Amino acid sequence: MKNIILTFLFLLTLTSNAQRSVEGTSIIRQNYIYQKEFSFERNWKTIGKFKSGAGESLEVFPIIFSTPDGKIKLHGLQINAFIKPVGAVGAIGFDPSGIKLGGSTPLTKISNFIDKEDLNNMIIFIKRDIIPNLKTKLKKESKEFVFKTKEIFFSFLIDEKDLRITFHLSGYNSLGDNSGGESEFWTESQVDEMPDFLKAIEEAYSKMN
Repeated sequence: MKNIILTFLFLLTLTSNAQRSVEGTSIIRQNYIYQKEFSFERNWKTIGKFKSGAGESLEVFPIIFSTPDGKIKLHGLQINAFIKPVGAVGAIGFDPSGIKLGGSTPLTKISNFIDKEDLNNMIIFIKRDIIPNLKTKLKKESKEFVFKTKEIFFSFLIDEKDLRITFHLSGYNSLGDNSGGESEFWTESQVDEMPDFLKAIEEAYSKMN
C-alpha cells in the first residue's frame, strides 16, 4: 500500500510539472534567431520590477525588433529574471545593477520575451482575474489563475489568506541559449504592486505600433 501511495505522489508531481512547463518560442525570439541583420531597441526605463524575500528579482521593459529594410518591426516586452541557481542555499550574488549583495554564488540571469499580442491578452488577464481578487480571502481552499505565453507561465494564487505571483520562465540566458531549463520566480510580499504594474504595461502597449 505504501508503494502505491508513493507511486501516486510521484505521478502527481510529474503531472503538476508538466502542466507548468513552458514550450515554444516567441515571434520576437524566432526572428532574433533566424534574421541575419536586425536592430534591437531596449527601453531601459523599467516599467515593472518585483523582488522576492530570497534576494531574487524580475524586471520588465519595452523592446522593438526590426530589420534594416523595415519589413519586420515587432514590439513587445522583455522580462529579465535574476534567480538563484538550482541548489544554491541562501546565496545572493549580484543585483541587476551589478551591485554585490553578499554571498559567493552569483544570480543566474534569464531573459524572456512577450509578443505584442500576448501582452494585450496579459493585460486582459490581470484586469479580469488579478486586480478584482487582491482582497479575496478563502477558507480551507485555494484558487489559482493562470496565463501562458510561448515562453512564460504566469500565475496568481490565492491560498486561503495568502496571495502569490509566480513566473515560470524558459531558461534562455542573456545570449539566447536555452541550456538552463526552466526557472521560477515568485513573490508574496509585492502582490500589491500589481495595479501599478498593470498601469505601466498598459501605457507601454498603447505606444506600440
